[in-house]
Amino acid sequence: MKYNSYMLERTVSKKIQSYFIDFKVILASGARQVGKTTLLQSMIENDRSYVTLDRYQDLSLARNDPEAFFSLYKLPCMIDEVQRAPELFLKIKELVDSSPEKNQVWLTGSQKPQLMKHVSETLAGRVVEVDVFPLSQSEKQRDPYRPSFSPSFETQIPAPWNYKETIENVIIGGYPQVFTMRKENRNAWFNSYINSYLLGDIKSELKEMDEVQFLKILRILASRVGSSINYSGLSQEAGISAYMIQKIVNLLISYKIIFLLEPYSGNTMKSLVKTPKMYFVDSGVCCHLLGIKSIDGFISHQLSGFIFESYVISEIIRNARNNDDYSQFYFYREEGKRRKDKDTNIAEIDLIKKTEGKLYPIEIKLSATPTVAMAKHFDSLNTSEMGTIICLSPRKTLLGKNLLVMPISLI
Repeated sequence: MKYNSYMLERTVSKKIQSYFIDFKVILASGARQVGKTTLLQSMIENDRSYVTLDRYQDLSLARNDPEAFFSLYKLPCMIDEVQRAPELFLKIKELVDSSPEKNQVWLTGSQKPQLMKHVSETLAGRVVEVDVFPLSQSEKQRDPYRPSFSPSFETQIPAPWNYKETIENVIIGGYPQVFTMRKENRNAWFNSYINSYLLGDIKSELKEMDEVQFLKILRILASRVGSSINYSGLSQEAGISAYMIQKIVNLLISYKIIFLLEPYSGNTMKSLVKTPKMYFVDSGVCCHLLGIKSIDGFISHQLSGFIFESYVISEIIRNARNNDDYSQFYFYREEGKRRKDKDTNIAEIDLIKKTEGKLYPIEIKLSATPTVAMAKHFDSLNTSEMGTIICLSPRKTLLGKNLLVMPISLI
């Protein structure tokens, strides 16, 4: 599969443009290399000054003399990697408060915990935050304004990608540079990313841990993708305390590397699990940590089904948030009674989308031949809403009166 390297339009572009009218400060935050700077620069006006705090001279000036910094970079301005100089925030507050003008300052930032601490302390009421994620499927397919996932059926629709293209995109993930570069260079990019961002920025907050140990924990987490988070089990495997494992997991969540999916409970007397599942925001990072580099390597890997599930769930949630759809998402697992050391009657649903009180069950299968039996646990929710099997089917179609088959590349 070949891709053009020119900029892909991002779903959040229209949202950001609407914010220019009502907010004085716009903050684009997210993991490194997701395209925050490129996104804002595509909208920049001729009279807006630009500065990146990755340059030592500008960083030094920002930290030591904010007054001089803003004499050089006058408003309106765009400041890249603003979390490097928290000394600027009070001056930004002073400057934007001195004028009624909107759309004065654009900021980008990668280190979420430190960044949001300073933003909440100094710019509350003045700033709007936009989360920027890795590329979504619809953005890759040059259909950035596709609505967020909602189960409905009007007519059969062919999948935009075939089987191999879909799996290749699971392996690639959504970082723009990886998406547009030659296949033989992707491994080098991921190595660099992990060394500079995961082992650099994130690991810097864990001074008591060396890089080898931290990388080992990252790989352990990748091997548990799609599983319930078990701090005690992870602690034993990694050889460190459960407290430290939890600290690492929380950091990786705040830096947008992984996320937790909570279990659905509802008002029921059933025996439901209460532990969240862990997934990766970007499937490319997960595949790289597991050593998966090819379609054959993915298909033969024992965790391929879990990685596929992680990709789909991340994609659905990402597209929802990009479209200002703040539905709630859960998984469902009901434990049966134990008989002779065996679990019986376990009911599980991979994903539930809860919108305005309605529950939409979703099953995710690494298969091109969906069956009604794959949705056998949907009745556990007692919902009349349409259920969906997301899989590698070549077209969107109905499998039953209230059961939709959705090709993964259409979500």
